Amino acid sequence: ADEPRFALVGREMVETGQWLIPHRAGEPYPDKPPLFFWLIGGAYALTGSLRLAFLLPSLLAGLAVLTLVWDLSRRLWHRRVAWLAGLALLATLQVTLQARTAQIDMVLTLWTTLALYGLLRHLLLGPAWGWWYVAFAAMGAGVITKGVGFLPLLLLLPYLLLRVRRWPGLPRFRFPWWHAALGPLLLVAVAVAWLVPMLLQVAASGDPALAAYRDNLLFKQTGQRYAAAWHHVRWVGYYLVNVVPWAWLPLTLALPWLLPAWRRRCRRREPRTALLLAWVALVLLFFSVSPGKRGVYVLPAAPALVLAAAPLLP
Repeated sequence: ADEPRFALVGREMVETGQWLIPHRAGEPYPDKPPLFFWLIGGAYALTGSLRLAFLLPSLLAGLAVLTLVWDLSRRLWHRRVAWLAGLALLATLQVTLQARTAQIDMVLTLWTTLALYGLLRHLLLGPAWGWWYVAFAAMGAGVITKGVGFLPLLLLLPYLLLRVRRWPGLPRFRFPWWHAALGPLLLVAVAVAWLVPMLLQVAASGDPALAAYRDNLLFKQTGQRYAAAWHHVRWVGYYLVNVVPWAWLPLTLALPWLLPAWRRRCRRREPRTALLLAWVALVLLFFSVSPGKRGVYVLPAAPALVLAAAPLLP
């Protein structure tokens, strides 16, 4: 149901030249930030075909996620595991469905996967401060795609716990304060690159419709939507019982074998598996706490689950 609405917003950006604030039928569209609509609009401007352009962002994002999962599996383990991870991701039902659907969530998953890739290249295979910066820039892009683009930050919680407990396999390096601080600053800078011009335009316009757009987007569609959702209200176990069993097929069929194997690896203090599984669990917890739930919200966690399962697939 979202596809026609998103496609028309992207086309209207091209036809009106109004790229800063998304519009639909001449009215501001406050439900989502603009980056996904920029991608549809850019594809429409390049191809001239809305039938082609509205699907391209999700398709290309899905292929990029596949590439990131393949390469990170190769670096964390080896090439055979990388190919199995790629096949497992392609076979994951929710991933394939969203890669061929013009919804925002596959593009959001690209940014969260790129951020995870950068963080793990630094925290597990580093030091690699360049990838640390890429991770935070990707989170900034995720925030102006859909407000929850900051989710990869949750990975730092289990990482710090493992460092405190001195798990083996974690690179030892110093965290100079300016290196560490530059990452969050990049996240803010990417988001502010759109947010500040938007706020200035709204303030200069004096238009009540644009002021309502600003307030709706910044408050109602973010904090209020998370803490006091007014639709899609589900019970707290909705994702674990009603979504994950079908959405992450066929990998969920392997859980009777994966769960004990993951437990053994964590008992051996294997940080790669522990970090990936902890992040998946934190993402599920984050969305489960909110009363408003849709199955597609947990899509960003699917690549991490595939990465955690990949070395066990042989």
